[in-house]
Amino acid sequence: MPGLASETIGIWVAAGSRDESAETAGSTHFLEHMLFKGTGSRDAKTIAAAFDRTGGDSNAITAKELTCYYSRCLVTDLPNITGLLVDMVSNSQLDVEEFERERGVIIEELAMSADDPGDVLFDDFDSLVFGPHSLARPVGATKDQARVLGHHTVIDHYQSTYIPPRLVIAAAGGATHEEVLEMVEDALAEAGLGSRADVWSGAGNGDAASVAKGSHLGGAARVRPEFHSGKSHTVKDIEQLGIMLGCEGLPEGDDDRFIYSVMLTMLGGGMSSRLFQSVREERGLAYAVNCVASQFTDTGTFGIYAGCTAENAQAVVDLAVSEWDRLAQETPSQFELDEIVSQLSGSMVLGLESSAARMNRLARSEIFGLPLESPMDLIERVRSVTAEDVSEMAGRLLSRPKALALVGPAAEVELP
Repeated sequence: MPGLASETIGIWVAAGSRDESAETAGSTHFLEHMLFKGTGSRDAKTIAAAFDRTGGDSNAITAKELTCYYSRCLVTDLPNITGLLVDMVSNSQLDVEEFERERGVIIEELAMSADDPGDVLFDDFDSLVFGPHSLARPVGATKDQARVLGHHTVIDHYQSTYIPPRLVIAAAGGATHEEVLEMVEDALAEAGLGSRADVWSGAGNGDAASVAKGSHLGGAARVRPEFHSGKSHTVKDIEQLGIMLGCEGLPEGDDDRFIYSVMLTMLGGGMSSRLFQSVREERGLAYAVNCVASQFTDTGTFGIYAGCTAENAQAVVDLAVSEWDRLAQETPSQFELDEIVSQLSGSMVLGLESSAARMNRLARSEIFGLPLESPMDLIERVRSVTAEDVSEMAGRLLSRPKALALVGPAAEVELP
């Protein structure tokens, strides 16, 4: 990204909470915390000070299929930050005293999430639709699981997952490709890991280039979940009822993902979307209403989210299904389609002006074995979607078994 004074760099691990068993649940999230607690050459305070000194952004993300440690900094700070990230990921001490101290912090974090109705709703929906599968569990596991998770279990998880070919370094910003490669080489040598070619390429284990479409660097041992329909309701003494109505969606990298994006945006992707106009603007039944989607290696979820009073809940659900059905039954106008294509094209281009978004895109392409298409190619893929495609996609999803998750005051809401 010529002319940019900053760079975003991340070390990605092709492992997430999905890769845990019931006994190891919470290990991935624990590691996200523990890697900031010290290496053989840096203690926790030194690591924190090194990140703060840059004046940029530094953090980590744990997801169901991915973990990432990243930093956005000035290009002039990039050599030090690269060395720091490599050291953290490769040489974490995972000290047992720090581990026990951090256990309390993690339990507090999980408690905070349990107090957030939105977090509970999304977790409840996943639990409902994925049943006994590991995708059903919250990313950070439960407080009870965090209380009993053993130090040795987390170490075993670290040693079995933080290895090539699961590791990907991605960067985007003002530095050149050659400069970043040199910094990575230096960081690996400083961390005592040898050269990039024989350590991080996963020699003898395969590499990112061998990942087939629809696969994942995490390996082929993953079991595809079965989608479960039904209804759940977590009663909470709060003002609004959170609603998530959905079905099985599309997996990461599906051939129809651009049609999917257009359909999601048209139905519930902004203030001009059908759901927003119908539910909020025309009838005033809810403040928030929109479509959401989660995509994984081999499956995904499509959902309609809304927050409203218990008294309005059934009307909101019925109206959402009605709009969904109308999109499936009546082909949208060319004008409406052109508006959505313009919206998506603009958001794609604007998003790719962010070095963090570019870094994220590079890493996901490597991990999921997806082609890295140019911005213009992406826009052309969106422009190629027809109105008939959108209706067909809406109908395909509408015909699938549905699930309804509710969080909030008691209410009688029927699953359509």
